[in-house]
Amino acid sequence: MKLVCLAQMLLILSFPVVGGSITRTLHFSPADVSLQLNDIWTVAVMPGFEQRGIPGTPLLPAIPEVFILPGGAENVTFSIVPIENTAIGLPGIVIMPASELRPFSSQYSTSERLRDPIVYSSDSPWPAGPVISTHTGTLAGIRVASCLIQPWVYIPATGSLSIINEIEVTVTWEEGFDYNLNLTSEQMNVAHSRINTLEGTVDQGSSWDSPPVPQGDAQYLLICDDSYIETMDPLAVFHEQQGLSVETASIQEILATFPGNDDAEKLRNFIKNRFLEHGTVFVLLAGDETLIPVRMIYTYCEGWFDTATVDLYFADLDGTWDGSGDGEYGQPDDDLDLYADVLLGRALFSTIDEAELFVQKNLTYQSSAPGGPWQTRAVLCGAVLFEGIGYTADKGCDSIAVEFPPYWEVNKFYEELPGGGFTEHIPIISSGTAWNHYAGHGNERGIYWRLPPQGMMTNWIASDSIHNGDKAGIHTSIACHPAEYIGQESCAEVLLNNPDGGGVAVLFNTSYGWEGHWPSLGASERMCIDLSRQVFGSQASSLGLAFAVAKDLRIPYMDGGYDRTFQSLLSWSAFMDPALVVMQTEGGGYIPPVALNLAPPYPNPAERDAPVSFYVDFDEGYTEVSVHDLSGRLMWKTYVSLPQRVSWEGTDSAGRRVPAGIYIISARMGGFITSRLTTVLD
Repeated sequence: MKLVCLAQMLLILSFPVVGGSITRTLHFSPADVSLQLNDIWTVAVMPGFEQRGIPGTPLLPAIPEVFILPGGAENVTFSIVPIENTAIGLPGIVIMPASELRPFSSQYSTSERLRDPIVYSSDSPWPAGPVISTHTGTLAGIRVASCLIQPWVYIPATGSLSIINEIEVTVTWEEGFDYNLNLTSEQMNVAHSRINTLEGTVDQGSSWDSPPVPQGDAQYLLICDDSYIETMDPLAVFHEQQGLSVETASIQEILATFPGNDDAEKLRNFIKNRFLEHGTVFVLLAGDETLIPVRMIYTYCEGWFDTATVDLYFADLDGTWDGSGDGEYGQPDDDLDLYADVLLGRALFSTIDEAELFVQKNLTYQSSAPGGPWQTRAVLCGAVLFEGIGYTADKGCDSIAVEFPPYWEVNKFYEELPGGGFTEHIPIISSGTAWNHYAGHGNERGIYWRLPPQGMMTNWIASDSIHNGDKAGIHTSIACHPAEYIGQESCAEVLLNNPDGGGVAVLFNTSYGWEGHWPSLGASERMCIDLSRQVFGSQASSLGLAFAVAKDLRIPYMDGGYDRTFQSLLSWSAFMDPALVVMQTEGGGYIPPVALNLAPPYPNPAERDAPVSFYVDFDEGYTEVSVHDLSGRLMWKTYVSLPQRVSWEGTDSAGRRVPAGIYIISARMGGFITSRLTTVLD
C-alpha cells in the first residue's frame, strides 16, 4: 500500500457539542466499613475501595466514579454535594498515616510511618473534600471523565470518623467540537467493549450514533524493517486468513515519508494516520530498538528516578505527549489521557533467526498448538515483598487464581515470612504451562524471591532450564525492570527468544513496578489481576484487548502528578502479537447434568446494598453461576462444585456496586443453562 503523507490525510469533519451535565447520587453503606487495628493505628477498609493518602497524612479508602461524555466535551469539571454522613466507631480513632511507597525492587524492608503533626493536630476535616483527583481522556473519540472519591470526614484532633454514605456527583462540560473519526465497525466494537467495562451505561455521546464506515484496509498493521518483510509474511497471511485486512509497512519508508521531530514521532504519526484513515485496530511493532524506534521517557516517583521505554506512546494517539513543549515526553503536565486508541504489542527480536522464531511460536500457538494438560495448567509465583509490614504476593496471586476455570491445574508457589524461595516451579513450566505469573523483586536480568534460592524467573533459568518446546504460554509479572531491554538482554527477551520454548507472549515492566498501601494492592498487581479477569472471565477477543482494558481500569485511580499508578501505566509493556487469541478450553470438570435448577432469587426486588441469594441445584460436576446486565455485559461470576445457596452482593467483578436495574442470573453446566431475572433498586 502506498504511504500517504500526514498532511494529505482526509479532512476530519467536526460538529458542535452542546455543553451539559450529568448528576449521580452515590450510596456507600456504613455496614461495609471495617476498622482494623494495626499496632497503634486504625485502618479503615471497605470492599471495592483502595487505600489512598499522601505520605504523612491519614490513609483512607477511595473509589473512582467514571462518566462517559460526548466526544467534543471541553473544560470538564466535577462538583460534589455531600448529602448524609454516618459516624463510624467512637471518637479517638487514630487513622494510620500513609507511608512513602516503594517499587518492588527496593531493598528497604520497612517504610517508616510518620504523622504530619500539622495535619494530625488539626480540627479541620480530612480530606478537605471528597474528590482527591480527576482525569479526562479520549478513547476512540469518546470522552471519558473520572473522579477519585474519598467519602470520609475525619477530624484528626478528636479522632472522629464519619463516612459520607450519600453523595451527589455532578460532571459538567462546555461546548466544544466533536470530530467525526469515521471509525469502522471493528474499531467501534473494540471501543464499545472497553467503554462498557469502564462504565456500563452511556449517558451521552453523539459519536456513538455515527454510522461506521466500511471495513478498513489495514485492520492489522505490521511494521518491520525492509529486510524482515519476507520473514514476517507468514504471520501476515495467517491474520488475513482469520478475516483481518493486513498491511505490512516498511519502517524505512515510514521514516522517509512521515513528518516528526524524531523517528519515534514519525512512527506515531504514521500509526495515527492508519488508525484514522485505514481502520487499524491492531499494531505489531516487529523488532526491538535496533529495528523499530522507541520512545524513551524520564520517570520520577516518590524519590525514584528512571528512564524507560514506553510503547503506550505509540498506542495513545491523542495529543503530542509533549503538551508542555519542553521536549520531554510523557510527563504529567503533557496533557496525557493514557487511553490506547489501538491495540499494540512489540516483538523483541533483533535478528532474522529471532524473527522466524517469533512467527513460528505465534503460528503454533494460534493454529496448531499441541493438545494435552499444559493448556489448562498455570504457575503462580509470589514472593515476600516487604517483610516489615507483612506484604506478601499471595493476595495478588490468589486474586488471579480465582479467574481460572475450576478444572485448571493451578500450581502455587508462595514464599512465606520470613522468606525462602522455590525451584520446584521450574520443571513444571518446562513441561508446558498456559499461564505464568511472577510476583517478586526484579531487575533487567530477572525476577527473584526475597531469600535463596532467589531465582524465580531469570535470564539463565529462561535459557538453560525451560525446555517447553511448542508448549510456550503467556508470562506476566509485577516485578521491576525484567523487560528493560535497551542496552542489554532482558528476561523478557530471553523468554521470547528461547529456541526450545520459553513464552509466546510476555507482559513485563520496562521500569519499576509499585506496591500499594497495604492491605490494598499496588497498581502493577491490579493490572495483572484485571488482565486475567478479562482473558478468563470476560473472554476478551484478543490478548491485546485484555491488556488495554487492564490499563483502562487503572487510569481513574491516578492521584495526580508523578504518582505510582501513572508510573505503573507507563512501565507495563506488552511483548506479543496483539491479535493473539488466548486458548479457551472446555475442561473435564464440566459433566452434563441430569438436572440443573435455579431457584427464584430473594429478595426480589432487592435494595442496592442488600445481597441477592438463590439456590443452585444439580447432580454433580461444576456449575458456573453468573450475573449479566440486560445488554449482556458480564457483571460477576463464580463456580460451585456442590448444590448450595449462592449470594450475590450486588457488585461487579471489581467490587463496585452495580447501578439500579434488571439483571440476569444464570447457572450453566456444559451446554445446559437456566436463568432468572432480578431487580436491583436504587
